[in-house]
Amino acid sequence: MKLVRIHCHTEAGESITKFRMEYHPEILELYQELGIIKMQEDTIAFEDLRRLKKILRLKRNIAVNTIGAAVIVDLLDKIENMQDEIESLRKKVGE
Repeated sequence: MKLVRIHCHTEAGESITKFRMEYHPEILELYQELGIIKMQEDTIAFEDLRRLKKILRLKRNIAVNTIGAAVIVDLLDKIENMQDEIESLRKKVGE
């Protein structure tokens, strides 16, 4: 299977139709069936697009399988959220 880059300029919170992306719609449907992305009425949310790009980058750069890449992205997102919480708590304590 050939990976195709996704080129889509959009703002956070915007949804993108699967036909605006340079990615085969059937592949997106497969990722949806695996629970990796969520699509509604042939559109994908900006956050899911961002997540998909990270997964594809992990697959390409370090040869991780799709499910492994999805787990890594989930863990990285959780770490980022925890770091934001820690920073917020540090600011509150420093006030």
